[in-house]
Amino acid sequence: MNRRPSIRGVLGSLLPPRDLVPLAALALCPVLTFCVLASSPPRAHAASSRTPALVPVTWPQPAFCEAEWFTTTGGMHGGAVTENRAADSGGRRITEIEDGDWIDLGTVSPARVGSVTVRASSGGIGGTVEFRTGSPAGPLLGSLTVPVTGGWDRPASPAARLTGAEGGVRLYAVFTNPAWSAGTADLFAVDWFRFDGPEAGG
Repeated sequence: MNRRPSIRGVLGSLLPPRDLVPLAALALCPVLTFCVLASSPPRAHAASSRTPALVPVTWPQPAFCEAEWFTTTGGMHGGAVTENRAADSGGRRITEIEDGDWIDLGTVSPARVGSVTVRASSGGIGGTVEFRTGSPAGPLLGSLTVPVTGGWDRPASPAARLTGAEGGVRLYAVFTNPAWSAGTADLFAVDWFRFDGPEAGG
C-alpha cells in the first residue's frame, strides 16, 4: 500500500474548470481548498508515479475530483499509477489498474450528493468501480461498469447511485474484474470523478 508522505505543502484555492459548469454558475460555486505537495521540484517529463500530485485538504462536498487527487492507493498488485496524458483533464490520469486495486477519495457525504460519474477509458478488459466506505472492504454504497471502450483514448462516462450512508464518510473506489490475471491487459484508466446532486459543492 502506498501512503502520502508527510511533507510540507502549499495551500491555495481554485474554482471548478470553466468547461465543467456554466459561466453563470461560477459565482455560486464554493471554492475548493487544496494542498499542492511535492517532495522535489517538478520535472519537465516526470515518470509515472504512485504518489499523488494534488491532495485535497478541505473538501467536504466535492463536485469534481481529478482521479490523481487520491490520498492513498493499494491492492494486491501495488495500486494505481499516475500517468501524464496531455489529452486528459489536468493533463494526468490513473492507470495500471488491475483487479482489486483501489484509491482513497477522501471524505464525502453520499446521502447529500446522490451519485457519482466516472470518466474512464478501456483498451483492456473493462471492469467495475465499487464505491465503499471506511476501507476498501467496507460497506458498498454503489457501483458502475466501465465497458471496453475501444481504446485508451476513447472515454465513456458511466454513473452510479450512492446509497446507504449518512453524514461524512471516507470513500474508496475499488476496481474489480475477476477475469483479470497476470499478463492480461489493465482493466481501464480513469481521468476524473464527478459527484452529482443539488448539494454538491464546486
